[in-house]
Amino acid sequence: MRLRCQEGILAMVIKVPTGCISNIGRIVQLRGPIDYLWYKNICYPCWQIQPVTSAPYSIFQGGALTIEIVTWESNVFQPDEWLEPLLPLDIAYECLLQAELTD
Repeated sequence: MRLRCQEGILAMVIKVPTGCISNIGRIVQLRGPIDYLWYKNICYPCWQIQPVTSAPYSIFQGGALTIEIVTWESNVFQPDEWLEPLLPLDIAYECLLQAELTD
């Protein structure tokens, strides 16, 4: 199994369960180890998340939707494939330089 993300990075939420659409585009920090959670009969490898802002976050757990401020102690998990890893600024800068040099 190949994961999109890795522990400690920032990622953007790109997919959410029903009722949590307000989380799309939110930036979260990831913490391991990977846990496995079932959603709609599919087992997903998941990261523990903490949003980088203290704005309330929609959570769907145990069949119920709640909205709360999420910290590491909240134990909220998001599937790896529902997250888009964000490049560190130095890597992004190097990519831009390379793109300019090849144009």
